[in-house]
Amino acid sequence: MRILFLLLMLLVSTLMIAGCMGEGRDPVLGTWEWSDNKGYVERYTFHENRSFQAEALGSTFSGTWEEISPDHYRITYVNSNDSGNAEPFTDVMLFDGETGRLFFPGHVKVS
Repeated sequence: MRILFLLLMLLVSTLMIAGCMGEGRDPVLGTWEWSDNKGYVERYTFHENRSFQAEALGSTFSGTWEEISPDHYRITYVNSNDSGNAEPFTDVMLFDGETGRLFFPGHVKVS
């Protein structure tokens, strides 16, 4: 009976550890949206295989992403509507763990 109890405890411990391992997932995985609250929406999707898709400015984009330092991500992508000659775009995004938001710091003040 004691051996059965120890085996059961070992099984439960293994399942608990396996469940905790999923918490190490990259925080950018999934679909993110931004809206100006006037009907314009941008949607960004990050997949586990490091692929990236976006819908913005009336176009679709696809490419790849990589973490370049903690909470800093580089995305490289092309406009899916362009022919095969399009130059890829590269942006750096920041993930803020406190707010759970992604930021594209490449925007500059124009006026």
